[in-house]
Amino acid sequence: MKRETGRTKNCKERGVQGCGAPSSACSPAAESAEHTPTNNNGAVLQFGRVFESVASGHARRQRRLRILMPPSFVAQNTKTTRFHSSAMLSTLFLLLYATRETVNALTAEISPTVSYLLERGCANDTEIIDHLLFDRALYYNKHRLPSPQVDVQIEMWVQEVSSVSELTQDFEIDLYMNEYWTDPGLAYDILNPCQGNLSFDWAVMQNIWTPNTCFINSKKAQLHSSPFTNVFLMVFPNGSVWSNWRIKSTGPCVMDLTKFPMDSIECSLTFESFNYNKDEVFMRWGDPPLTIFKPIELPDFTMTNFSTSNKFQLYAAGYWSELNVNFLFRRRSGWYLLQGYIPTYMTVFISWIPFYLGPKAIPARTMIGVNALLALTFQFGNIIRNLPRVSYIKAIDVWMLSGICFVFASLFELATIGFLMRNEGKPAAKSTRVTKNSARWQQPGICKDDAQKKSKNILYCERLDNTSRLMFPVVFTFYNFIYWFVYMKQAWDQAP
Repeated sequence: MKRETGRTKNCKERGVQGCGAPSSACSPAAESAEHTPTNNNGAVLQFGRVFESVASGHARRQRRLRILMPPSFVAQNTKTTRFHSSAMLSTLFLLLYATRETVNALTAEISPTVSYLLERGCANDTEIIDHLLFDRALYYNKHRLPSPQVDVQIEMWVQEVSSVSELTQDFEIDLYMNEYWTDPGLAYDILNPCQGNLSFDWAVMQNIWTPNTCFINSKKAQLHSSPFTNVFLMVFPNGSVWSNWRIKSTGPCVMDLTKFPMDSIECSLTFESFNYNKDEVFMRWGDPPLTIFKPIELPDFTMTNFSTSNKFQLYAAGYWSELNVNFLFRRRSGWYLLQGYIPTYMTVFISWIPFYLGPKAIPARTMIGVNALLALTFQFGNIIRNLPRVSYIKAIDVWMLSGICFVFASLFELATIGFLMRNEGKPAAKSTRVTKNSARWQQPGICKDDAQKKSKNILYCERLDNTSRLMFPVVFTFYNFIYWFVYMKQAWDQAP
């Protein structure tokens, strides 16, 4: 009789037919496959190994106990040991059965689809997303976090800033929001995809998990929908997800008009997850965090700088990850120079013309001064009408009020001239109660005194005009030097 080999004996013990000849069931390849766990039964074999190791360990402990201890002690402790061993073995059997049933159920559900896709050579976008979201509906849940803490990376692309308003203190911006995270439930590299990545639209995004991010400080935000909802979704084979949103948002601005129109305005947007705190969704800026497609130039403002930051904001439900982006806009003061400053210069210069008309041209001097004051007042009201009503003094207020003061000072000089020249051109008063002799001897003296008095008034008025011609330009020039030095220095210090 031939000596039975180990493989033949193994076959006989299993009751395999045809043990004498090498069969497919007991061939070396089959035996190797038998001891190699498959994807479907890996968990079952793992629990089998655990069970065998526990049983063998229990037998070894029993043998050591019989050798080292007296028979009475062994008999006393055998019952307790058997009880604990039986409980442990029962638990292992239950876990083994439950794991086998779960693996078999999942295998029976997805195996036909996976086998079909692999037989075709490669899977297209529709087949992959149908398999991920619908064939495995019991496995994938869009309301469940992909991992205990999801790391979400944010990038912002600024397309355009439409407007910056001082009255409403806000700005309108068009931008692209990019979000990156990893969802292992969307991995499809085992399906042999036809493409390196999959691109989808808004409809598919509604069926997957998203971090539910939003602008929490925006006054208004909306998705562009021309001609369809501008949302782009890309899924990579390893489960990485990239979502792109085209948004129009209105955000708040912090305005300090003390240096208006040489001021700068800071506008901001705050981005965070609306539903998940930092322990569930951790948000951070990408590299680069912000990209501007083109220089931002508005009729009134120019974007000069931007900055990004992140922080943890405390709410009643915990800490939330917040991402902040700040935009710095510098006002373009050209319009205000043409509409406010240069006309003020011209009006003040016109108010100096009466100094050259002489003391006797009172009507002409009055008309010029009053018209200059009215023009400057109307101009001031026209400028502040387009500004918010604030309770502090602005730089434009200081300028316009100083211009009004210079025009008013020229009118005050005119009033002084008019007061001194009020009796000029009137006939001299004659006394009615005089004798012929007194009239004959005193009349020439009286006329001489009146003439001298009138000539002194005229000389005083002329001297006052000459002094005003010099002092008004000098004082106005000195004031301009101080004004522009102070406010321009503040503007330069604030510039990035």
